[in-house]
Amino acid sequence: MSSWVLFPRLHLAEVEDQSWCPSWLREHTHRALARMWQTSNSKNGSPATQACELLLRALGGPDYAARFTFIDSCAGAGGPTPLLEPAMNAKLTASGYNSVDFVLTDLWPDIQAWEKITQRSQHITYIDEPIDATKPRRLAKPGTKECRIFNLCFHHFDDEAAEKVLASALQSTDAFIIFEMTHRTFPSLLNTTIVILSVFITTLYDFYWSPIHLLFTYIIPIVPIFYAIDGYVSCTRGRTAEETWELLYRQPEVDLSGWELKSGEQTALLPFGKLYWYSAVKKNTIKE
Repeated sequence: MSSWVLFPRLHLAEVEDQSWCPSWLREHTHRALARMWQTSNSKNGSPATQACELLLRALGGPDYAARFTFIDSCAGAGGPTPLLEPAMNAKLTASGYNSVDFVLTDLWPDIQAWEKITQRSQHITYIDEPIDATKPRRLAKPGTKECRIFNLCFHHFDDEAAEKVLASALQSTDAFIIFEMTHRTFPSLLNTTIVILSVFITTLYDFYWSPIHLLFTYIIPIVPIFYAIDGYVSCTRGRTAEETWELLYRQPEVDLSGWELKSGEQTALLPFGKLYWYSAVKKNTIKE
């Protein structure tokens, strides 16, 4: 059952999108996102585990998924890729297939963070030059199909940029999937509230050694205010499946006749954390 959308979409400004946002504040959110992806409090596993299952299902199962290179667009500091890669490859090798590669890309490459990630896995690489997701470009290694993944980032694009991102994906890839955890729904707003309050615990766990994080969480509450602003603004930026696909339908030069579009939502973190997903796969990809 789909959650009810409570209000129209608003593309308000997030603090983290601003050039003046301090690096120590970004670091706090990156830690929080990494923890979110790996937290498991239900029988379905962590959000990363569930995202892996959704990827496999969207692509038609291990036989088809094994033919892909997975491109993490807007990878930031690495996102869930260090968790998705071993989960995906464990399932593929258990089914008798070779491991697949994941590639980190971003308009602003975080080389320092990516080097640490790639050192831990031979199946994760990165492109060190800026990659603009709005511009068509094939990134998969030769001989493989390309699946582009947007992990909790698509809501950052306004409609004009989002149209270009989707059109680029259609022109350059064989499949793409969007994952989001924020939306204009009651469960998402409740989950965001829990995340905001959780910083009073996670700061002590992650940054007990950092005076600046401690000061601006417990004495001057900049961190919780930052989480509240960006968390609720992210919710206002969420798109329904219909709104997402409309960004493609209204482009007269886009031909969707050869694509299969799907979407859904499921509880990824109890009690209120929903994982919203939107996938597009070339029909010949799952029939070959």
